[in-house]
Amino acid sequence: MAQSPIRAMADLNELRVDVAARCRELACHGMALAGAGNVSVRTDEHVLVTRSGLRLDSAAPEDITVVTLAGRVIEGARPSSEVGLHLGIYERSAARAVVHTHGRSSVAVGLVCDAMPLVHYNLLRLGGRLPTVPYHLFGSEELADAVGTAVAAGFGTVLMRNHGAVSSARSLAEAVEHACLLEWLCDVYLAASSLGPPALLDDDDLAAVAAQSQRLTYGG
Repeated sequence: MAQSPIRAMADLNELRVDVAARCRELACHGMALAGAGNVSVRTDEHVLVTRSGLRLDSAAPEDITVVTLAGRVIEGARPSSEVGLHLGIYERSAARAVVHTHGRSSVAVGLVCDAMPLVHYNLLRLGGRLPTVPYHLFGSEELADAVGTAVAAGFGTVLMRNHGAVSSARSLAEAVEHACLLEWLCDVYLAASSLGPPALLDDDDLAAVAAQSQRLTYGG
């Protein structure tokens, strides 16, 4: 049975409240300074994405724009300039939420590393050896394509050179958690590097962690 238009709009409004709250949460973690960053969540027929020019620390439900999966605005202001990046991820993966941040540490690591160094086994939660995609102009089709290609290859979280990071996941809460985890991992790497060459894990270590998690039923 099809959902009534009134109920459908009520559900979208609830999601707009949640997206706005998650935006403010990211800002509290210092990951969206000076108007940087954008957030979206997908339903079966729509994408709710932060509007253009929004400062995440002041996000309100009316700042969340509703667009179709093709990017046509249904309700709200002009969407973020990175809406194409978000839509490209949804087109190429099963993600239901995308978080794009400009955290200080993740930007720094992306400047020098072609992939996130394996500093901690929790990288498995983000996909393991996270790639750094090459620099492309923000809001461009080239950037959206580069990130979308990485996500399609199985990397839910990626670094973007001279830019920031993107985390996609099965829910908005999980995408925010992954973005914060990535920033913590980058913090750890930078702190260790200031003391000396960090000890890193390898692919065999990650495989052993994955097997252990499965045995202990922590994964899945």
